[in-house]
Parts: sequence; C-alpha cells; structure tokens
Amino acid sequence: MATAAVRSPARFGLGRHLALAAFWFGGSYHWGPILPILLPFQVLHLVPKSQQGSALGLMLGFGSFFAMVVPPLVGHLSDRYHSPLGRRRPIMAFGTAVNVLGLVLMFFAPTYLLLLLAYLVVQISNNAAGAAFNAVVPDVVPAPEFGRQSGILGGMVQLGTVGGLATYLALAMLGAPIATYLAIAVVLVLTLLPTLWAARGEGMTPIEREPSRPAPEAIREFFSPLWSGDFGWVVFTRLMVTGGIWCVLPFLQFFFSDVSHIAHADQFTSLWELTLLVAGTPVGLAGGWVSERYGRKVFVYASGACQGLAMLIFIVVMPSQVPFIFTLGVLFGVGYGLYYAVDWALACDTLPDARHAAKDMGLFHVAFTFPQVVLPSVLGFVLDAFNRNSPNSGFRIVFAFAVVLFALGTILVSRIKTVR
Repeated sequence: MATAAVRSPARFGLGRHLALAAFWFGGSYHWGPILPILLPFQVLHLVPKSQQGSALGLMLGFGSFFAMVVPPLVGHLSDRYHSPLGRRRPIMAFGTAVNVLGLVLMFFAPTYLLLLLAYLVVQISNNAAGAAFNAVVPDVVPAPEFGRQSGILGGMVQLGTVGGLATYLALAMLGAPIATYLAIAVVLVLTLLPTLWAARGEGMTPIEREPSRPAPEAIREFFSPLWSGDFGWVVFTRLMVTGGIWCVLPFLQFFFSDVSHIAHADQFTSLWELTLLVAGTPVGLAGGWVSERYGRKVFVYASGACQGLAMLIFIVVMPSQVPFIFTLGVLFGVGYGLYYAVDWALACDTLPDARHAAKDMGLFHVAFTFPQVVLPSVLGFVLDAFNRNSPNSGFRIVFAFAVVLFALGTILVSRIKTVR
C-alpha cells in the first residue's frame, strides 16, 4: 500500500500559507488574460470575422483534451514518484520550464496554426505543474487550516487575474499587448520559487508500490471518487460553476464589440474583468476563514445567485450603457469571489484517501480546467450559428446555458452531506 501523506500538526503560519499559494497567483496571472483576452485578440487578427467564433472554439477544443487527461494522470504519477526533492516539486519545476517555452512561442506565433501548436504546449505543461501543486495543499497543510488556505488560494485567484489583466491593459495602451506573454513567463517563474520553499518536506517518505491488478479494476478504482461520496459531488458542482463562468468570459470581448458597440473592446473587457475581480477579491480572501464558523455551502448558494442573476440581466437587457455594464461586473464578481473562497476547502474536507491525494486532486483540477476549454470550444460554433441566423441571438443562447450551469452547481451542492 502507498504511504499516507504526513501532515505537520503544528500551525502553518500566515507567511507559509501565502508562500504556498504564490504559485496559484502565478497560475491565475497566467490564464486570466490568455483565455478571455489574448486568444480572442489574436484570433481577431489572424482569422476572418465569419470564422472567428469557430476558430477560437476549435483551439480551445484541442486544449480541452489535455486539460481533461493530464491532471489526473500526472497526479497519479506524482503519488508514486519519489526523489530527494519530493514527489510534487520536481514536476512543478519541469512543467513550469516547458510552460515558459510555450508562452514564448505564443508571443512569436505569426499564424493561427502556429498559435494553436504553441497553445497546446502551454496547456500540457501548465496542467502538469498544476496537477502536482494541487496535492501539495493536503500534503503539507494541517487539516484544521484547510479553510484558511482555501481563502488565501481564492484570493490569489482574484489577485493573480487582476495582475494579469492589468498588465495586458498597460501593455495594450503602449501598443504591445502580445508582450503580455513575456510578462506572464517571468511572473510564473517568480511565483514558483516561494511555493517550492513552502512545500518543503512533501514526499520525503518512500512510496511502497501497490500490487498490480487487472486493468478494468484499476480503471474503475482510478475514477471511483467521481461517482462515490461527497468528493464526487464537490467535483461535479465545481465543474458546473466553473462551466458557467467560462460560458461567458471568452465571448465578452465579442459581446462588447458587436452588441454594446464599445470601441477598443479588448481594453474594455480587461477593465470589466478587473472590476469583477476587485469586487470578488475581498470575499475570496476573507471567505475561507469565515467558512470555518458558518460553513462552506452558504458561500456556494450566494455565489450562484449573484452570478446567475447577472447573466439573466445580460440576456434580457443586452446592455450598452457603460455604468450599467460595470454594475453587472460588480455583481458577477461578488459571486465569483464567494465561490472561490471555499472550493479548495470543500475538496480537502472531502478528500477520500490521502494516499492518492494528487490523483484525486487531479480529478478535482479537471473540474477547473476542462470547462475553460471544452465549453467555449463547443459554444463558439453555437454563437456563430445563431448569430448568422439572427443577429446577436447567439449571445443569448450561450449566456442562458451559463445560467443553467450556475443553477445546477448551486442546487446540487446540497448533496454534500459531511460538510456544512
């Protein structure tokens, strides 16, 4: 049997909590501008207008395969890997190095095809490093401090995305928006270093190999957390909520350009998302601590209500007034922060077996990355098809699907029985 992860009973300390979460800041700084801003911006300049939604969807669709399979497979590997530097940290370091190479290739990509290939390098390497990082939290953080770490990680999601979007906006104003890729590469490396330090001591115990078993049985066991117990409901509801978010974000730039008729829609989208994140960051930072007393579920319920209502208003009103659009950004942002304040704590609270922490947290990570790429890849075609039939109707269809996913993610969290 594999040796269970050894977690220190001592208090972790705020400094170490922050250092451990630094890599999640880097990951959010990385993806914050790439998926909703940089990729649509490059597609706008590399692909004819009539094919832009489909081209973006195709790119994200190819990435979805790796977002789905890499995290649990790399997590499974890291559960069984042993080195003098630990199980997780060498994978994080190697994945980040390849990630940086992919970002440089995206910066130089002169055609849609080369951009697509570079994007796939980034997807594979980033998901590999993220899969290893996911298991560091249950490996080294004391169980009574899961809520505290979850709140900090939720805050890092907001702060990192704010940083990435602000960098894009500043460079766009200087006439060099694509240089954001180079800034992301630097930040990714700098945020990896404190996390490697904070994760010291992980994976020092040698792993005893489990006996081999028939392939069908091994496959069933590999995926069994998805359909048994509370952890499965945590993964499923995260899939729904994240899916709702990523039905919206990749297409906002198109919406603000075609429906709201806003000039420089790429820069306006960055400002709107910055507003969203400024509204959500205080909730994300404080929510983990508060959830220790009042429970996790209430945050998810409130999150779904805020985000779902914001999207309903977009569907009904199709707003073009700038102040009203920013007000909706604040409402959506509060819901965004409420959810990411507690999602890590929910996963760590319900983790079925510490011996397979990285593999199971890899499945949890799929619920974060997979919707980001698979849903836009499908909905890009839906958007184009309905917009061709009736101008702007595609946006109503896509945003309505987001409302459905928010409702499912909110209602079904009630099925989690062992967590308040």
